[in-house]
Amino acid sequence: MRKILFMIALSLISAVALAQDTIGRDLRKLAHLKLWCELYGIYPNQKIFSNHEKNKAIRDSLFYQYVSLIAKVKKSPEVYLTYINRVLKENTDSLRKQTTTYNNSIVTMLNRYNPHSIKIIDLYRVIKYSLFERDDDYLPEDFRGLGVIDPKNYHGYYEPEPKRKAAIKYIIKRFSLNAKEKKFLRDELNVGYVMDIKTFLDTCAQTTENEMFIRKSIAGFVKDKGAPLIGLYYDHLLFRDTENYIPRDKEPPK
Repeated sequence: MRKILFMIALSLISAVALAQDTIGRDLRKLAHLKLWCELYGIYPNQKIFSNHEKNKAIRDSLFYQYVSLIAKVKKSPEVYLTYINRVLKENTDSLRKQTTTYNNSIVTMLNRYNPHSIKIIDLYRVIKYSLFERDDDYLPEDFRGLGVIDPKNYHGYYEPEPKRKAAIKYIIKRFSLNAKEKKFLRDELNVGYVMDIKTFLDTCAQTTENEMFIRKSIAGFVKDKGAPLIGLYYDHLLFRDTENYIPRDKEPPK
């Protein structure tokens, strides 16, 4: 009898765990479907729907899956909202470290494709706020600026403060920057850009080409904050601004 009860209890635990996994997968799938819709030219919040015949069947299928899953989630708050509230309360280290791609950023000359990742714990906050509190028809295009996540968790914010300030001082002293560029570098949310520039300067040869690359990069960051250093470097390689680039450790002896 005890063995039977144990097996029943084990089955119930397994069923609950499986159900929880399914709920979590559905919530993450929302972000995946949203991204794929955007990649196929569908931005429902802006009422932008690509009308190109190419890949029309795939595009329509993705959008149907997206809106269907949103409807499923919104119609079952006792399932999905309850799960989200429990997860947010637990706030596990695992979910703070896991990320998923959320949106396809605007394509510019300096930024061909730069997907933005969101922490899973923040994805749940966005879903709760958007679908259950605001009753949106679709997830917001960007997860920033909603007031439900801490922007300091992004852009490499947690760089030790002395190291960040030293890097800013070094860059400003080395380059003639305008007030807007200095303000950009001093913004604590832009520390990722600062440290990328410092790393480049520390590891690359001090050539005129590399100096020009950094000057253009800083101006590019201010103009288009979504542009990563590696994306700008690709553009400068394309236009041969850094064709004489030599890693510092490969410089010929002076």
